[in-house]
Amino acid sequence: MVERCRGKKKKKKKKVQTPSCPHTHLLFTRTPEDQTGVQGGVASFVCQATGDPQPRIVWNKKGKKVSNQRFEVIEFDDGSGSVLRIQPLRTPRDEAIYECHASNPAGEITASTRLSVLREDQLPSGFPTIDMGPQLKVVERSRTATMLCAASGNPDPEITWFKDFLPVNTSSNNGRIKQLRSGGTPIRGALQIEMSEESDQGKYECVATNSDGTRYSTPANLYVRVRRVPPRFSIPPADSEIMPGGNVNITCVAVGSPMPYVKWMLGAEDLTPEDDMPIGRNVLELTDVRQSNNYTCVAMSTLGVIEAVAQIIVKALPKAPGTPVVTERTATSITLTWDSGNPEPVSYYIIQHRAKGSEDPYKEIDGIATTRYSVGGLSPYSHYDFRVAAVNTIGQGPSSDVVEARTAEQAPSSPPRQVRGRMLSTTTAIIHWDEPEEPNGQVVGYRVYYTLDNMLPVNQWEKQMVRSANFITIQGLTPNKTYYIRVLAFTSVGDGPLSQDLQIIAKTGVPSQPSEFKGEAKSETSILLSWVAPPQGGPDNQITGYELVYRRADNTEEKKISFEPTTSYLLKNLKPFSTYTFQLAARSKHGIGAYTNEVSIDTPQTLPSAPPQDITCTSPSSTSILVSWAPPPLEFQNGIITGYSIQYSTKEGNKTSKRIDGIPSESSPYLLENLEKWTEYGITVQAMTEAGAGPESLQLLIRTEEDVPSGPPRGVEAETLNASAIRVKWRAPAPERRHGQIRGYQVHYVRMNYGEPQGQPFIKDILIEDSQWEYDDSTEYVNLKADTPYSVSVGAYTAKGDGARTKPVTVCTALPCKCVHTSTALLQWYPPPNPPTPLLGYRLTFGRIDVLPFTVMEFPFKDNRYTAQGIHKGANYVFRLSARNKMGYGEEAVKEVTTSEDVPSGYPENIISEEAFATSLRLAWKSVPLIEQNGKITKYLVLYKDINSRGNASEVVVPAPGSSVLLEGLSADTVYDVRVCAFTAVGPGPYSPSVQLRTQRLDQVFATNFRVKAAMKNSVLLSWEIRDKNPAQPFTILYGKGQSVEVDGKQTQKLITGLEPDTQYSFLLTNRANSAGGLQHRVTATTAPDLLKTKPIVVGKTNADGMVTVQLPTVPNESTKGYYVVVVPLKKQRGKFLNPWEEPDQMNLDELLKEINRTSVSRALRIRRQAGQSDPRAYVTAHFKTLPLEFTLGDGRNYGDFRNRPLQNGQEYVFFVLALLDLSENTMYATSPYSDPVTSLDVDPKPIVDEEEGLLWVVGPVLAVIFIVCIVIAILLFKRKRAEAEGRKGSFPCSKAMSSHHPTDPVELRRINFQTPGMASHPPVPISELADHIERLKANDNLKFSQEYESVDPGQQFTWENSNLEVNKPKNRYANVIAYDHSRVILSSIEGVPGSDYINANYIDGYRRQNAYIATQGSLPETFGDFWRMVWEQHTANIIMMTKLEEKSRVKCDQYWPTRGTETYGLIQVTLLDTVELATYSVRTFALYKSGSNEKREVRHFQFTAWPDHGVPEHPTPFLAFLRRVKACNPPDAGPMVVHCSAGVGRTGCFIVIDAMTERIKQEKTIDIYGHVTLMRSQRNYMVQTEDQYIFIHDALLEAVTCGNTEVPARNLYSYIQRLTQIEPGENVTGMELEFKRLASAKAHTSRFVSANLPCNKFKNRLVNIMPYETTRVCLQPIRGVEGSDYINASFIDGYRQQKAYIATQGPLAETTEDYWRMLWEHNSTIVVMLTKLREMGREKCHQYWPAERSARYQYFVVDPMAEYNMPQYILREFKVTDARDGQSRTVRQFQFTDWPEQGVPKSGEGFIDFIGQVHKTKEQFGQDGPITVHCSAGVGRTGVFITLSIVLERMRYEGVVDIFQTVKMLRTQRPATVQTEDQYQFCYRASLEYLGSFDHYAT
Repeated sequence: MVERCRGKKKKKKKKVQTPSCPHTHLLFTRTPEDQTGVQGGVASFVCQATGDPQPRIVWNKKGKKVSNQRFEVIEFDDGSGSVLRIQPLRTPRDEAIYECHASNPAGEITASTRLSVLREDQLPSGFPTIDMGPQLKVVERSRTATMLCAASGNPDPEITWFKDFLPVNTSSNNGRIKQLRSGGTPIRGALQIEMSEESDQGKYECVATNSDGTRYSTPANLYVRVRRVPPRFSIPPADSEIMPGGNVNITCVAVGSPMPYVKWMLGAEDLTPEDDMPIGRNVLELTDVRQSNNYTCVAMSTLGVIEAVAQIIVKALPKAPGTPVVTERTATSITLTWDSGNPEPVSYYIIQHRAKGSEDPYKEIDGIATTRYSVGGLSPYSHYDFRVAAVNTIGQGPSSDVVEARTAEQAPSSPPRQVRGRMLSTTTAIIHWDEPEEPNGQVVGYRVYYTLDNMLPVNQWEKQMVRSANFITIQGLTPNKTYYIRVLAFTSVGDGPLSQDLQIIAKTGVPSQPSEFKGEAKSETSILLSWVAPPQGGPDNQITGYELVYRRADNTEEKKISFEPTTSYLLKNLKPFSTYTFQLAARSKHGIGAYTNEVSIDTPQTLPSAPPQDITCTSPSSTSILVSWAPPPLEFQNGIITGYSIQYSTKEGNKTSKRIDGIPSESSPYLLENLEKWTEYGITVQAMTEAGAGPESLQLLIRTEEDVPSGPPRGVEAETLNASAIRVKWRAPAPERRHGQIRGYQVHYVRMNYGEPQGQPFIKDILIEDSQWEYDDSTEYVNLKADTPYSVSVGAYTAKGDGARTKPVTVCTALPCKCVHTSTALLQWYPPPNPPTPLLGYRLTFGRIDVLPFTVMEFPFKDNRYTAQGIHKGANYVFRLSARNKMGYGEEAVKEVTTSEDVPSGYPENIISEEAFATSLRLAWKSVPLIEQNGKITKYLVLYKDINSRGNASEVVVPAPGSSVLLEGLSADTVYDVRVCAFTAVGPGPYSPSVQLRTQRLDQVFATNFRVKAAMKNSVLLSWEIRDKNPAQPFTILYGKGQSVEVDGKQTQKLITGLEPDTQYSFLLTNRANSAGGLQHRVTATTAPDLLKTKPIVVGKTNADGMVTVQLPTVPNESTKGYYVVVVPLKKQRGKFLNPWEEPDQMNLDELLKEINRTSVSRALRIRRQAGQSDPRAYVTAHFKTLPLEFTLGDGRNYGDFRNRPLQNGQEYVFFVLALLDLSENTMYATSPYSDPVTSLDVDPKPIVDEEEGLLWVVGPVLAVIFIVCIVIAILLFKRKRAEAEGRKGSFPCSKAMSSHHPTDPVELRRINFQTPGMASHPPVPISELADHIERLKANDNLKFSQEYESVDPGQQFTWENSNLEVNKPKNRYANVIAYDHSRVILSSIEGVPGSDYINANYIDGYRRQNAYIATQGSLPETFGDFWRMVWEQHTANIIMMTKLEEKSRVKCDQYWPTRGTETYGLIQVTLLDTVELATYSVRTFALYKSGSNEKREVRHFQFTAWPDHGVPEHPTPFLAFLRRVKACNPPDAGPMVVHCSAGVGRTGCFIVIDAMTERIKQEKTIDIYGHVTLMRSQRNYMVQTEDQYIFIHDALLEAVTCGNTEVPARNLYSYIQRLTQIEPGENVTGMELEFKRLASAKAHTSRFVSANLPCNKFKNRLVNIMPYETTRVCLQPIRGVEGSDYINASFIDGYRQQKAYIATQGPLAETTEDYWRMLWEHNSTIVVMLTKLREMGREKCHQYWPAERSARYQYFVVDPMAEYNMPQYILREFKVTDARDGQSRTVRQFQFTDWPEQGVPKSGEGFIDFIGQVHKTKEQFGQDGPITVHCSAGVGRTGVFITLSIVLERMRYEGVVDIFQTVKMLRTQRPATVQTEDQYQFCYRASLEYLGSFDHYAT
């Protein structure tokens, strides 16, 4: 290297020298060093110098300044030097000497260095290599960052670091940045940066240098993550309204990174001290607030300042309005205006006013909404005070200042007061008056009018005017005349009214009129009059008295009263409610003065003093009475009659009284209704005035009309007297139901034919005296037919008509009645020619050839014809006629007749179920009665159907003569309706009445193979097989006429005794518990005829060899298969031989029959039987084909297969003969009676031991066995107790659970080895009981769920030391969620990096697989490398992510994968290959490479995005679909599935349990959620974090069990549909029906419809039962003040790829059209699909919500029709929609599908699929981001089909699978009843198949 100063030359030296240049101050602090680099690598030369001023550095190569793209000069930040970097190195061109040239004004210096470059193949063996270079690193600020570097070479290289191409100085940071050294050697040259800062961020290179050269590592970025989040308010301050003087706390919380400071301000004033400003949260506490203000919350950080305002409104009373201003006035009103004076809203104003100077309270006018108001109703020309007050929600504020105002003038509204006058002389009068009471202004003057004739109009009177006085003198009057004087006042506006007449007599000394004459009623009959006396002019003119004239207004007669001077007078004895007129004059000694004007006064009303008159009553019907009356006489009414009241009461029976008040006065006549029929009532009437009711009228008695009896006669009996007469008896109807006088009875009778009346009924009328009635031949009315049933009923009658008849009673005339519908045959004959003696008569014998005996008739000789009744159709008859004379009967003439066939007129009878099974019924019936067959029955048709099914009935043909059939393929526990009809050759007859029969329940087939084992003459042996080995219930056998016998449930046969011989019996075997349910078997058997009526007879005595000769009975029948002689040894009891049976039929012959039939008797048993003495049972001793007359018992020979063994000595026997008959399908036996007892010689008697005596030999051994069993049980119990005490060996609750136990399943192993108490009490649940189990847990608001979840063992007894290590703590997302040591996933260690084997993850066991899953937390940036290393090392194929990256504005998981392209995380390089985003989840595919390995792996990443931020999903359907997709993609040989959410415990636990249990369901019949959660918690803490999650697991598994797997690969769709369309075995319905029914099983709870059920919204729903769920409904923007304005009947539906891709809605109603357009606009929906016509089937399906011709306005939106295109299957309309508020517009396209039939579904799906494609294509082309709106009428049926197919077809294209069921199920969780009918559901399948056919690769 060389340094030099300019000017002086010096000799070159190798060492650096400081030149001796004066005053240079120029010095190198670091000079470049020679370097050997590698081709393609990097070389860096560092050069730094110091000087004053700071020198400038330039780099030269071979004396020239370097300039090349590969050469870069990087300056140090402090300007102290620079680095020359050459990259990539090239040889030989870069090999040279490079100079660093430093200069400043003081001088210049130079340092030089050499660069050598070697190719890779030239490198010496010791050349440095980088073994491990630095990797991309992300570190939180203030955390420690370590950049690793390892290098090797010979000698060991020295490691240095460069950052952003500048050398890293490790000495100037107080040790914050240091290079790690291992054992003093620089091999390990990691760079450690503590307390990392933003400035540490950059690109780092590690450089290894030794004597052979220098090598640079690949650069790696270090990111120092400063969470730079500008401040935002997480809790903005809220506005408050408070009462005056109230307190309020306003909270303001801001977040950001760095966290902001938060302060409060009021205007410009800081409320938070600067030195005490809190971070993040600030609560402003306000107390005693009196004034409203806006408070500002300010949040500040380095990234910005934000503000939010809280408005604190003090709910103050309003302020006083401004002083009112009078703007208008009239005589009676003042108009005011005023200023509000209130900035805040005011509810209304109150105006207060009163007359000026008045002390009265102000009058108020409230509810004034404006600030201008006219106050009316004021007095003219009056002063008033007005003021205004405001009212708000708190109350009324203070009033404004008062304004005074006077109303305008008006003419006076009252006359002058107190007009009075007196005579000054005989011709001059003086008149005085006072001002009017209501002058209404300034009175200008008065006019006085006077006249002698007051009849003249006033304008013809004389008048005088006076202006400023209120008196006047009138002169020139005529003496002694009476004058009438009137006065009026006038103002400037006009004249007031005239005063009353003042009379004055022109005569001096007489008094003038009394003034203020008035009166008031003191009572109904008195009036008090008062007045003011006239003025008296001197003692000479004193008033001496008064004269009063009065009359009643309606009376012309006047009355006069004089009385002494006074000023009041009480007039009595007047009439109430009358008007009286009064006049009063004063009298002096000079005479009577003028009378006052007439005064009218009314006396008040009082009670009427008389009742109403002329009361009459009639009864128009049996339940009503019409009452009429006239008012009381006028003079007694005493007031206005306001109404009447009627009181009525019954006079007999239960006496009741009722009153009807308030009958209007004009209501006569009045109808009393609902009365008792034919009942006497007493009636009174009262009149009412205001004062009350007057007296009652006299009581009037009246009886309601008669009616027909409502009850029938009682106790009707009918009895047969003879062949033509019957007697009928009865009693009268109940008294209360007669309703009148019973006048007589009618007896109705009619002939019956098969229960139906035939012909007209006959009626017999009976007089009242008769109580019985008899018919006989002499009756003139009727001659009854013999042998005929009659139906008789009796009715009573009153004068009104016939009453109710009794129920018909059937009675038969003599001879047993068989009523037939018959036809007739007419026979005619001629007498035989030339009889030898006269004919005496004829004999006719006739009948059906196949029915005996024939009928025989005899006729007199005159007869030559006969009509034969009862001839059947389709039958052969023979008629034989012979003539008789005294010699006898001659030869018969024979005629055969065949009647023509017809269809049967009757039906098969007695249809019964002989045997019922779960899926079949055996029916039997009796043929049509012979008389109704009408020919030969050729076949029967049996019609049967499930009574609950709407389908057609099934039919089966049974050829005659068969009369039973087995109906197969029925449903279990189902009632079938069965009918049978018979056919002749002509055709079918009527069907029998329906019989309803039930098949058995599958689980309750209690017995099978019920049959008749043998039938004897008096008994039948029945047998059956039982299913349940321990039946709880006994059986019952019903037979005969209601007889029954109970059988122990363990028995399999029963002998029914006491039957009649040769009789058919039906036996019904029922299970008592279920006899109502129809669980029964039926068999029919006929008992044997009584052939062997005589008993066998003993002929001789028993000889010594045990033989005796017997005589056997004779048998009259040919059809016997064989005869058996049966010997019965008798038992000895108490020394006597007794036969316990009266006859052989009472014995249980089963063993004998087995012996006879050679069934079930083993050879050994036969030999033992033959041994004789030891077996004292009955035995067969001989078998004969025909019965001999005599037989020797005990001769030791063989007869048939039976040995006739000798009789035992001392034993008594009886014997009998058993005949095997061949008469029916049942085995039938006839038995003879027992023989007399036979005793063999008693040499050594060994009688049969009595049962009691032999008991000990039985009981002894039995007791011994029981004792031994008890000891064994005790030992076992003791051992078990000990085992339970020693170990934790849990036992299963039942054998079923044990059987499911699989020793490879971790949960089962845990149950065996480490069972918790909770597990013991919560055994696995059988899948069949899961639904009931969950229902129990959910009862009482999930009470049992809570208890069960709380009882799960938390399992926190394990250690987690690795999670607690300081080096690992930063790797845990949550401090309390750790990884247990015993189950954690251990990574391979990186040498020298402590904690490198740790990740917060645990192994979790699955079903029958240990470590099937890894549960881990959401990755942190510092654990990305660890996470991917775990995925690599564990050979994981699927990663399951159960969270979004951010939820509720919180980071739940950091993005640990590249958004695009490739990223390296630690040692793993991850490349994103593919992303598929669907509505509820996303699938990503990554390629993984590990550095140092050539292997490439593919990993799938499934992210479930539909888990809500709060709680759990509302429905498990989307989750189960996600799970199925995950399972389909997990290879069987893959490593554990990695599952994470945020903490890796809650949702992660849910996923694992549900997945494991769905696997278990495939193998076992039980499910063990409790056990699995317990197991998981012992492997990772907190697994399944909440009770909601625990419930969700149950719901998901219930759905998985209920719905099964319905996903089909597209290529298998055809065969799957084929399977679905077949009848399910044992179900009687197709698989398709079952699948659709399963869909409908989930019903929505009403709580899910909140807004839809509000009263304000109900009318907006087209159908009451189709409403949107609250959670998925489309919300409109509410309109202020309009309740329910946010509601429309529409639901968001997720598509295949996108959430809320569709809106499903109803066809708009007229009332909801505006809301519909608002929805389209607000949710940016520009594509509308309409799947209905406006009217279908004559009903409105949808209102026309669009304009056809010209634009129309819907609320804010103007809709303009632009175009309409008519396509083959649809109409496309285009509309321009404009928002009138801001002028924005957009195009909406409506597709109306026109090919959907009005009923059912389209025949082909092809057109509809094309339509779906067209809609979606248009959406892609033109559509905005908003959803497609789809509607039909209700928005569920066709709408559901459209959306289902849209999703299914898209999924088929992308995944190649079809799942119609789950798709519809998912839709139904978003809108109820989607895809409404089974037809529509089937159409979805059909259309999918048609769509599939359009793809070649699937069609194959």
